[in-house]
Amino acid sequence: MLQVKKINFVVALKSEAKPLIDYFGLTLNTSKNPSSDIYSNLEKKIHLIISGIGVNNAKKAITNLNNLEHDKNSLWVNIGLAGHRSYEIGSIYEVKKVVYKKCKDPIFTNSFYNNFQTSALCCVDLEEKEFNREYLYDMESFGFLHALDSLTLKENIFIFKIVSDNLYYKPKNYKSFAIINIKKNIIKIDKTLTKYRFKTLHEKFNIKIILNIIKQKYHITFYNEKKLEKILTRTSALKNKEEIEKEIEKSKSLSELIKQFEDILSKYIFKI
Repeated sequence: MLQVKKINFVVALKSEAKPLIDYFGLTLNTSKNPSSDIYSNLEKKIHLIISGIGVNNAKKAITNLNNLEHDKNSLWVNIGLAGHRSYEIGSIYEVKKVVYKKCKDPIFTNSFYNNFQTSALCCVDLEEKEFNREYLYDMESFGFLHALDSLTLKENIFIFKIVSDNLYYKPKNYKSFAIINIKKNIIKIDKTLTKYRFKTLHEKFNIKIILNIIKQKYHITFYNEKKLEKILTRTSALKNKEEIEKEIEKSKSLSELIKQFEDILSKYIFKI
């Protein structure tokens, strides 16, 4: 039996939403908290909200969509256009790090390596014209990540940006550019998200089984138990149960075991 995570798409503009609405068969959602900006396919467990441009609009959209159907395990996905100094027009990047001039510290998305080029992104309040740093540029990403900080794990958060303009080119029509180029990349995005959406129910219980195996070998404090739960949840996406059990068997101490799991994860973490 499969456990299927919901997907919540957040896009700034109707033109960015249209390819997703068509591909996933989304229709206007009129249940619970009716909004002209929310589209859903209840059978596929997919929702989409059109936020409008800007950090505050992105935050409000997250709140509205979360109020519609809160589920801490849902995947949250932001897709849209972005500018860059020199990246090829129409190329797509998965964003792992977002900086914002009003926030001292960067915010990160999921730590897994997927089949996309990766880039850092700078969120701005006004349209960027100079692209004077080696970032992608948009106007919503910080609001998207900031609003999700208390709602879900970073492993459930994805940002995909398609380069629409650079120092040498701007599209004549951004609406048609968004529709054409997002449509080109939907299948690739869908395949990536599918890896994280579908898990058999017995996989969820393996975490507790593995924890019990570790407890039989080592004394575990409450702090380390919670730490191991998070580490094992991530590691289970990379290693099967038998491989994890082998790591436990050959370990000589709890600290060594935790470090071994962290080393496994570090090979898949994008570092900026």
